[in-house]
Amino acid sequence: MQIGLVGMPSAGKTTLFNLLTGSMQPTGISGADETHIGSAVVPDPRIDFLSSLYKPKKTIYARIDFKDIPGVRMDDSRARASRLLDEVRSADALVQVLRVFNSAEVEATAGEPTPYRDLTDYGAELILADIDILEKRIARLEESPKAGKESVEQAELLKRLLTALENEESLKGVELTSRDKELLAGQSFLSEKPLFLVVNIDEDQLRRGDYPDREKITAYTLEKGIPVIEICALVEMEISRLQPEERFEFIEDLGLHDSGLGLLARMTYESLNLISFFTVGDDEVRAWTVHKGTNARKAAGKIHSDIERGFIRAEVFHYDPLHQLGSAAKVREAGHFRLEGKDYQVADGDIINFRFNV
Repeated sequence: MQIGLVGMPSAGKTTLFNLLTGSMQPTGISGADETHIGSAVVPDPRIDFLSSLYKPKKTIYARIDFKDIPGVRMDDSRARASRLLDEVRSADALVQVLRVFNSAEVEATAGEPTPYRDLTDYGAELILADIDILEKRIARLEESPKAGKESVEQAELLKRLLTALENEESLKGVELTSRDKELLAGQSFLSEKPLFLVVNIDEDQLRRGDYPDREKITAYTLEKGIPVIEICALVEMEISRLQPEERFEFIEDLGLHDSGLGLLARMTYESLNLISFFTVGDDEVRAWTVHKGTNARKAAGKIHSDIERGFIRAEVFHYDPLHQLGSAAKVREAGHFRLEGKDYQVADGDIINFRFNV
């Protein structure tokens, strides 16, 4: 699962990427051309508790892959714009970073922030890119001298999607039959990707709880169903440099409940139907990422293919009773320990020991 950080140049994408992944990519470079790739920890207080309980040699959190994609400029060549759109297409989900913060340095090259226009313009660009792709695919299908029944079906379906986009309707709202999904196999569209919004504000706006275009941005994102997080990248940078015990006090002083980076990581993780199960022991406490609905045997394969191949059963108990009772022995005494087969659907927060034989 790879999430693309997208948006206009100078919005703060690389700063956010560095904060999320611990990278040190240069920021503030107008016209930067390189896509950066890294992974971010998903903060999870359950892992913190399990680590304090088991005192393992290693503690490993769930992670999400991010890539920082340069923004397309008005004067870009067709080749550069096309290459950057291909980078966007290859992402599984998108986080649009929206510049709202005031900065004389940024304004000198990028002008004053125009957040609502940037938000709607970027959405329109995704739709226009999809329209262009659909028109080309339809033309190829209709012009093919060997077009058969399936090609005709596919062309009709693509025309239906094209009509939806031209009417400014979301492709997510187009009802697709199982046959439609077969015909679209291997094809993806920018405007149907999961989209999140990070509003990059400054410290003054953070303390005031307000910024330009906030009401319009809120109305637009509610209408489109886009999850929103407000982040002050400069404050997040200060938080990242503090010792863990100092961070809570600093966050509380700003009137926040959590760091924006933690909220973003969890929001993307949960919205993409990802869950965590845990393995625990003296050597390692670890969070493993799977999609909701994953069965026990497939989940075992996340750890090692041999465990999936030789799966016998899963010994399972949930985090919640462990947190309440304080030890695995008490969980077992209370009857919360159970054995599950290969078809058991793993739940978020399950603590699992897999039995296997190869």
